[in-house]
Amino acid sequence: FWYPDYDTNYAAATCKNERPLPYGPGGRPTFDSQLACCKAAYAGQTSGACLAGLASPPTTAPTESGGLDVYYPDYSRQFAGGICINDRPLPSGRPSYTSKAACCSAAYSGQNSHACMCDINICNSCKCASEAALAAANCGLTCS
Repeated sequence: FWYPDYDTNYAAATCKNERPLPYGPGGRPTFDSQLACCKAAYAGQTSGACLAGLASPPTTAPTESGGLDVYYPDYSRQFAGGICINDRPLPSGRPSYTSKAACCSAAYSGQNSHACMCDINICNSCKCASEAALAAANCGLTCS
């Protein structure tokens, strides 16, 4: 079982399971796991010392995976080939939009190539792909 280390300064304290016990029977709360002990005895510990002492400590700043929930213009491309992306991290000061279509409409509204809207849906325009590719995608567009 695990118990809080009340002999160490709170900011640096952890939970222990060492023997002999530094207290008499019933002198401290006990827990089935080190994590349960840290959560109960050191929940307000801003230093994170107790949790850092775990065999597999949680990170205080987890890295999220996958794309963002917003889209922004990819300024690394020329305007004609520009698209909207949701890659992490969102560049500082970059406008963001709740959907890819909203981003394309706002950031690339004058785009003659339709590259941004084509990136969303190949059937958006005859400019998105060859006639054969549009036919294969069952776009139903008449292009000539």
